[in-house]
Amino acid sequence: MRDEIFTYYQNFMIFFTFLLFWFGIQFGEIVEDSIAFFLVITVGILHGANDLLILSKKDFTGKNKFSKNLFIYLILIALCVFLFFLHPYLAIIIFIAISAFHFGEEHFSKKIKLNSLTNNIYYFIYGLVVFGMLFYNSKDQLKRIMVDLVGISIPLYIIKIGLLISILLFLIFNVYFFIKNSITLKVIIKEIFYLMFLFLVFKTTSLIFGFAIYFILWHSLPSILHQVLFLSGEVTKITILQFVKKALLFWAISALGILLLYYFTPDLKLFSSSLFAVLFAVTAPHMWVMSVMKSSE
Repeated sequence: MRDEIFTYYQNFMIFFTFLLFWFGIQFGEIVEDSIAFFLVITVGILHGANDLLILSKKDFTGKNKFSKNLFIYLILIALCVFLFFLHPYLAIIIFIAISAFHFGEEHFSKKIKLNSLTNNIYYFIYGLVVFGMLFYNSKDQLKRIMVDLVGISIPLYIIKIGLLISILLFLIFNVYFFIKNSITLKVIIKEIFYLMFLFLVFKTTSLIFGFAIYFILWHSLPSILHQVLFLSGEVTKITILQFVKKALLFWAISALGILLLYYFTPDLKLFSSSLFAVLFAVTAPHMWVMSVMKSSE
């Protein structure tokens, strides 16, 4: 049942990626970014809005255990907010690093099994490939956002070198996993094809729209399916609706936070900068919750 759900979703993901890929060719940056902001603020934030519900599930038994987890969760948010205002450039680097690992963990945690350290390095490298391709194909837009946030941008040669190194390491790790019988040749070929396809998507879309395509279709929606399965044991219209209802309050708080930060922080001229700030604040605690959830499955 679980395999069927994710097989169906994979077909859905590829179809809608192609659809948005075509959409990106037909329309300009303003239209693309408007749709991207809507998707990230709705589905993107929604996928992390039930973290506390996951921590309170019976698998993490005991009131004291939940209190401890809640304390850790809130501390992580506070540290992210503090770091963003103290040193935004460092906050961006950390955001890219933890998001890279988080993307890889969600994408590959059920596809490879060797040992935790090797798996974690592989997750991180995969995420760096995704970010590297996105940044390389949207250099000018990346520069505008970086200058708006911290006054300087990431040098182009660092993006190029980082992308080449991460691709090389990704291929080396795939060969290693194949030799160790931890991944099949079919999966390797499929994942390389997916990355080539994503490269074309990022090349023909804006930075924000390209990020939204990956973040929503390739990460957030699969993550929601995993969370619904963990919380309810099955994926149905009813369990998905229950998940959404329970997430609405936290989603509303996060969406409001984005708007308030944009309107009351005059130094941030771009809405995407405000979006990044809130995403950074919730990504680290969300990644920790997902890692705890996956380790208990």
